Amino acid sequence: MRSLLIMILPALLLASGCSVYKIDIQQGNTLEAEQVEELQTGMSREQVAYLLGTPLIQDPFHANRWDYVYSFKPGGGEPKSQHLTLHFDNGTLSKIDRDQFRDYKELYSPTNEGLPDTASQSSGGGNTGPAPPRTPPGGGLPTP
Repeated sequence: MRSLLIMILPALLLASGCSVYKIDIQQGNTLEAEQVEELQTGMSREQVAYLLGTPLIQDPFHANRWDYVYSFKPGGGEPKSQHLTLHFDNGTLSKIDRDQFRDYKELYSPTNEGLPDTASQSSGGGNTGPAPPRTPPGGGLPTP
């Protein structure tokens, strides 16, 4: 029992001081408001696909319906989503359902939680580029 405690205790102490970085997760079609505003009823499927790209969901049971779905879950935050549904009749766009559509720019705001703040760090002397090559004493070729 004592040896088990000795093995577990360092792991618990080490884990308690570490934080876990959670990544941002994006999935789906990224649509901006400017693209969606260009949609007009009467457009062909090809015109819509050229403007918005192919939809994420193509339901085989509803061939006349295209769903553009995008979801964004910031690391450690609440998920956000947008949904645009297009309906076609005889190959032309007949209805645009924007009820659940929000601009991609409103949804996407990546987080930097858990990352060091590099903007506030000073690099000393204001030089942010790579260091120049060093020339050895007595001439010769520079070394990196």
